[in-house]
Amino acid sequence: MVGYNRIYQAECFPDEVKALFGKNKGEMRRYLKWLYAWLHILDTKGLDALHYEQFEQLKGTENPHLYAIRHPHSIINERYLYIYMDDEATVLLTAFMEKDSKDYSAAIKRAQIIHTKLEE
Repeated sequence: MVGYNRIYQAECFPDEVKALFGKNKGEMRRYLKWLYAWLHILDTKGLDALHYEQFEQLKGTENPHLYAIRHPHSIINERYLYIYMDDEATVLLTAFMEKDSKDYSAAIKRAQIIHTKLEE
C-alpha cells in the first residue's frame, strides 16, 4: 500500500472499505483517518501491535491465524481482518461491520477464501 513499507491489501479490500460507509463521505474520511493511523502502528510494530487495544488475534483461527483491527469506541463497529505473511508483511483481507457474532463468522470465512486465492 502506498505510504507503508510492509502493508499490502487484497484486491477487494478498498471496495469493501468503501461499502462500509455507503454515500457518507464525511464519515468515511473520519474513519479512514483512524484506519491510516492504525496501519502506521501496524507497519512499524508488526506483531507487537497486538499490545494495543485496536489489534487482536482472532481465537479459533489457524492456517492462517487471522487478526482484526477495531475501533473500540466506534459507533458503526467496523472491523478490518488481516494476516501476517512471512513475518514481514501484513495483508489486509476484508472489512465489515460487526452487528452480531454471525457477521464475524461470515467475515472470517471470507478472509480465509481470500487468503486461499492469494496463496494460489
